[in-house]
Amino acid sequence: MTEIISAAHTQGPRSDDAKADRDTFIWVALFMALALVVDLLSDITDIGRAQLDFTVQELIIYETTGYFFILILFPVIAWFTSRATPGQHIWRTVVSTHLVGAVIVSITHVSLMVATRKLIFLIAYPYPYIFTDNLIQSMVYEFRKDLLTYCLFLFFITFGRQLAQQRRELAAAREDAKSTKRLTLKSGGRSILVDAAQVRWVKSASNYVEIAANDKVHLIRATLAAIETQLSDAGVKAVRVHRSYVVNADHIREITPTGEGDVKIEMNDGAAIPGSRRYRDRLSGEAN
Repeated sequence: MTEIISAAHTQGPRSDDAKADRDTFIWVALFMALALVVDLLSDITDIGRAQLDFTVQELIIYETTGYFFILILFPVIAWFTSRATPGQHIWRTVVSTHLVGAVIVSITHVSLMVATRKLIFLIAYPYPYIFTDNLIQSMVYEFRKDLLTYCLFLFFITFGRQLAQQRRELAAAREDAKSTKRLTLKSGGRSILVDAAQVRWVKSASNYVEIAANDKVHLIRATLAAIETQLSDAGVKAVRVHRSYVVNADHIREITPTGEGDVKIEMNDGAAIPGSRRYRDRLSGEAN
C-alpha cells in the first residue's frame, strides 16, 4: 500500500537553525583562520620584495582586526538569512534584505575595526592610526570586500542548515522504518509512504534512486545507501547485488550465472537485475 502526504511548508525550529549555525561557524572560523595565515604570509613576502616602509607588527594588527570583526558578525548575517533564505523566499526579498544586511554589516565591521586599531596605536605606538583621507572612497573599497564575505557567509549558513535538515529527515525516516515498517520517501514536495515489504528493487540513477513497489517506480532524490539502510531498519532482507542495485531477497524468482562470476537476477515482477561478482557472496542461500 502506498500513501502520499502533501508536505506543508513549515519553517524549521529556531533551535535547529541555531545548532546548524554553530556547526557552520566552526568551519567558517577555521576557513577564516587559514585565509588569515595565507594573507599574512603573502603580505609579508610582498613587503619584503617591494622593500616597503611597513612593519610586520602593523600588518598583523590590520589583517587580524579585519578578519576578527567580520567573523564576529556571523550571527548578524545568520539573522538576516533567517529573514530571507535563498530558495525559500522570493528573489526580490532575498536581494533587498541582504543588500541592507551587507551595508549594515560593512559599516559595523569598519567601525569596530577602525576603533580597535586606533586604540591599539594609542597604546602601543607614538603616532596615531589614520584610516583614510577619503572616507567615501575607502568605505566603497571596504564594502566591496565585505559584500563578498557576506555572500560567502550567506551561502555557508544556508547550505549548513540544509545539510542539518537532511540529516534530521534521514534520522526520522529510519525511526519511521523501524516502527511502522514503511519507507518515507521525499519527492516533489510530497512524502510518499511505501510498505517496505512491497519494495522489489532499488536502482541508483545519478542523484536519484528508482524504487519499484506496488506496480510503480518512484523516482526519489536520495542515495542508494540511504534507502538500503531504511529497508534494513524496516526488517526487509535488502541485498546489494550491484553498485547500482539493491534487491529485496523475498522478491527474487531466479538467479542465473552469466559467466565470469556475474549473474542475472529475475524478480517476481519480471525485472532482470544484473548481479556483479563483487556482491555475489551476498546472494548465498537466496533463490537458485
